[in-house]
Amino acid sequence: MRLVIGCKKSSKRNERPSPVNPDAMTTQHDSSLASTYERLLTLWTSGVRDYHSMLSDYLTANSIFVAVIGLIVSRESLAWSFTVLIGLLCVFGILLCLQMAIVLGRLSGQNALWEWQLRGIELAEGWQGQKLITGLYQLHETRRSIENPKNVPAVFTPNWAFRRHRQWWAHRAISFPWFFGCVYGLFFIWAVTQFIHR
Repeated sequence: MRLVIGCKKSSKRNERPSPVNPDAMTTQHDSSLASTYERLLTLWTSGVRDYHSMLSDYLTANSIFVAVIGLIVSRESLAWSFTVLIGLLCVFGILLCLQMAIVLGRLSGQNALWEWQLRGIELAEGWQGQKLITGLYQLHETRRSIENPKNVPAVFTPNWAFRRHRQWWAHRAISFPWFFGCVYGLFFIWAVTQFIHR
């Protein structure tokens, strides 16, 4: 019995840790980086889809509000109740514009975060995949052409829209709420003047 235990102890002492294969670690790191990239790319694409979906919904709601207000204003003789209704619709429309700016701004910020994370992965050492987000960043921010000798044409140059997208009026999360807010403001001023003259 003691002989067996002594043999086991001596065998444990003679055991050495197996050397770590650096190639296996690199492969595992690359696969983990690729899976993270795929998840972030899915979040980014779904975020862009949600942004455009919410933008379409808010545009539809604001268009309906403006159409209803314009239909009421087009009446020849407005009763006092209709003037109050126009004022209330304008107040709700302005609140809707504020909500639109907040929601679209939050979604735009989230998409910018996913782009930043994806660009960090694409710029990491050992990344072998395509650099889609880095290319978009190069077109949007630095306005530099993208070169690929294997493609036809070999150089992709940014157009005028890439050079103007940073203007405030080009941001839909800013320009559309301002536009509809001004429309509601004009209708509200008109309703207040009509109410005062009565």
